[in-house]
Amino acid sequence: MLLLFVITASRKADTQLELRAQIDIIIGQMEDEIDKKNITIANLRRSLTIERKRNQDSIITLKEKNKLKTELDEELSLLLAKLMSLEEALGKLMKDKENMPTQEEEPPLPIPNEEKRQYLTGFDMLGDNVLFLIEASGGMTSDTQAEAQEFIGAEDDEKRKAPKWSRVKKAMQWLIGNLKLESNYKVVFFNNEIHAVTTRSGQEWFDPSDPDLTEEVLEEIDKFVPNDGANLERAFVMVNEMPIEPDRVILIVDGLPTQADSYDAPSALEDHDRMNMFRIARKALTTPIPINTLLFPMKGDPAAAVHYWRLSDENGGAMVCPSRTWPDI
Repeated sequence: MLLLFVITASRKADTQLELRAQIDIIIGQMEDEIDKKNITIANLRRSLTIERKRNQDSIITLKEKNKLKTELDEELSLLLAKLMSLEEALGKLMKDKENMPTQEEEPPLPIPNEEKRQYLTGFDMLGDNVLFLIEASGGMTSDTQAEAQEFIGAEDDEKRKAPKWSRVKKAMQWLIGNLKLESNYKVVFFNNEIHAVTTRSGQEWFDPSDPDLTEEVLEEIDKFVPNDGANLERAFVMVNEMPIEPDRVILIVDGLPTQADSYDAPSALEDHDRMNMFRIARKALTTPIPINTLLFPMKGDPAAAVHYWRLSDENGGAMVCPSRTWPDI
C-alpha cells in the first residue's frame, strides 16, 4: 500500500507541473494580447487627440472668418452710405451750378480780337468745317529755286522726301492734331490741278477724333508728290463751288502763284506776272471765309509775305511765317 501511495503521489505531482506549465503559457499569451490592445488604445488616443485639435482649429478659423465677414459687411455699409452722401452732394452742386448766373471772365490783358488770341503759336482753327488748302507745286520741295529745279527730274520718292515738303507734311500732322475734336476737316492739294484727299471709304471730310481715320489721311498725304506749277485761282474757284462750305481755310503756300486760268502769262515769268496772278486769285475768292496762311517762303519772292498777309487780314484770318525748325520743336 505504501508503495502504491508513493507511485500515485509522484504521478499527481507530474500532472500538476504540466498543468502549471500550460497555465503559464496561457497567461503569457494573454499578457501579449493585453500589450497589443494597450498599444492600439494608445494609438487611438493619439489619433483622437489630433482630431480634436484639428476640430478646435477649424472652429477658431471659422469664427475668425465670420468675424472678418462681419467687419467687411460693416465697412461696405459705411462706404455705401458715404457714396450716397457724395452723390447727394454732387447733385446739389450740379443744381447750384445750373442756377449760378453766368459771368464772362475778364482777360488779364485787353485783347482787341479774341479770335486771334493764338496768333503767336499758330492761328484760329476753331471752325466746325476746316479746309486745308495746300500748294503742292514743284517749288514746295526746297527753299531756293535752284534746289527746287534739281528736284524736277528726280524720282517721286525723292520728291516726297524733299526738305520743304517733309516740313509741310509734319506741319499738317501738327495742325490736324490741334483741331478741336468736334470739328471736321478736308485736305485739298493744288498745283496746276485740284487733288482732294479721300479715304478708302470715300470720305472727303474727316473727324480729327478718329485716330484710325486720321492715320489713313496722313498716309494719303504722305503719298502725294509735289509737281508742276501753282494755280491759286483754280484753288479759290474750287472753294467757292464746295457743296459744304468751310468756315475756316488753312492755306499753306511757299510764294506767289505761277499759273492762272484768267491770265495770259509769258513763257518767262516776271515778278509782276506773279503779282497779277495773285490779284486774279483774290478776286476769284467770292465766299467770305477767314483765310489763315502758313507761308514756307521761297527765297527770291519777297512780295509774297505782304500779299498773303493782306489776303488773310482782309478775310478775318492771320498769316504766319514759321521758323525753319517748326514744327520739330
